[in-house]
Amino acid sequence: MKKILITGGAGYIGSHVARELSKCKDYNITILDSLENGYIEPIETIKKDSKANVKFIKLDLRNRNEFNKLSNTKFDGVLHFAAFLKINESTQLPLKYFRNNITGSINLLEYMKNTGSQNLVFSSTCSLYSRNAQIPFTEESEICPENPYSESKHMIERIIYWVSRAHNLKYIILRYFNPYAVSKDLKIGYSLIPAPHLVPAAVRGALGLQDFKITCGKVDTPDGSTIRDYIHILDLVETHKIALQALLKKHKSDIYNVGIGKGHSVLEIIKLVGKITGVSMNPEMDTPRKGELAEVVGDTSKFQNEFSWKPKHTLEEGILSLNKWFKKRPNGYNK
Repeated sequence: MKKILITGGAGYIGSHVARELSKCKDYNITILDSLENGYIEPIETIKKDSKANVKFIKLDLRNRNEFNKLSNTKFDGVLHFAAFLKINESTQLPLKYFRNNITGSINLLEYMKNTGSQNLVFSSTCSLYSRNAQIPFTEESEICPENPYSESKHMIERIIYWVSRAHNLKYIILRYFNPYAVSKDLKIGYSLIPAPHLVPAAVRGALGLQDFKITCGKVDTPDGSTIRDYIHILDLVETHKIALQALLKKHKSDIYNVGIGKGHSVLEIIKLVGKITGVSMNPEMDTPRKGELAEVVGDTSKFQNEFSWKPKHTLEEGILSLNKWFKKRPNGYNK
């Protein structure tokens, strides 16, 4: 029986990953979340449907004293999702982001060192790459974060590297691109309301659930709108499952881009959302966000080749899942 720890397991990505891992009867899963930005409802769903033994502990990683709730348990694998993640907010409140993301990660790593827990899958981001790097970004592309959120993720990556050298920590860092969609049965979903991310925001806009405006300025792309690499949440979940299993089998520490390796523009997304929802989309232009890169697409061949993995879900499937989710749950888990 493998003991698995999931931090931030009540959040969007963490809860989807926790649910998938809970299907394995050979796992004993402990989920941590402060519930500051997460929700108890997906945890209850996971526990109800689980084949594994699943335990939830409300715990704030920033508070070292709260780690006594874990009773010095040695975990075979740790998946670390807990973080603040709004890029715009991070530029306004940098200390909040550094205090939460970095302090929480250091406390977790110290706990792992003290208990001999050696295998870590870390949730990182593609937004740490430099705007001067060639597209598509590879894992060796220049890094130059342009906001505190991305900077915090890069700093944690470096902390993990140095801890691994000193204390025999094994890690896989996944730098993912733009996740979207929800589970097919709509039991685990998306609840960042109002949605700050393009795909759910566009779906909610089409359904009349939130004001939706285009926030990208005119850029040098075929249709003049920014291009991004979008990965379906269930494909992203599978990459975490693969990474965890690899570490449990003594895989070497490494860093991987995770996306589909193909970009879609904002206008393409809007058109597709309109087609799937049946609502003609002609959103107004809002103030363009500063520092917007024209194109962000990843070279994901390293992960795909090494683990014989390919994304299985289409953009249409993902948008349809969000359309169904928000029709059923207009405010997500929020009452």
